[in-house]
Amino acid sequence: MATEMRILLIVLAALAMLASASCERRDVADSAITTKVKSKLALDTETSALKIDVDTNGGVVTLTGAVQTQAEKAEAERISRNTEGVIRVVNNITVAPNSAGGTSVGERAEEAVKDAGIAASDLIIQSKIKTRYVAEGITGASVDVKDGMVTLTGSVRNTQDKARAENIARATSGVKDVSNLVGVRE
Repeated sequence: MATEMRILLIVLAALAMLASASCERRDVADSAITTKVKSKLALDTETSALKIDVDTNGGVVTLTGAVQTQAEKAEAERISRNTEGVIRVVNNITVAPNSAGGTSVGERAEEAVKDAGIAASDLIIQSKIKTRYVAEGITGASVDVKDGMVTLTGSVRNTQDKARAENIARATSGVKDVSNLVGVRE
């Protein structure tokens, strides 16, 4: 009976480790999908990327936010659907035609960037860092960039991931300085 109980505990522990590893891989894959979709939206001249939020869970992309036209909403969905790894798209974007007073998508994007205080170069830096985090398997770290100054927050698995997150940020072209406020879950 004691031997059977030990075997059962070993099997349960192994299953728990496999489930945990599977969740971490899915989190990394979901983060990669989110980053790809956001990057594609930012590069598209027909969508207001700063007004569209992207969240991915199990390969299902959920879009939220408000845009000016139905065409812009449809384009955001099309871009998301055509991104590698996306299983399904839930488009919860609302259309609010009067929200930007008849300006073009490009003008609205420029205004949104100015209003948010985000320079295009900061968005590029942020995208590069997040992409490297996904490639390196660093999960839980958030990246904010303002005038080339990077602030890292969130919580990572261990001190090695915290150091790697900072090193990646520092090595990214255009970064002036890094403030590493990342916590460790160890």
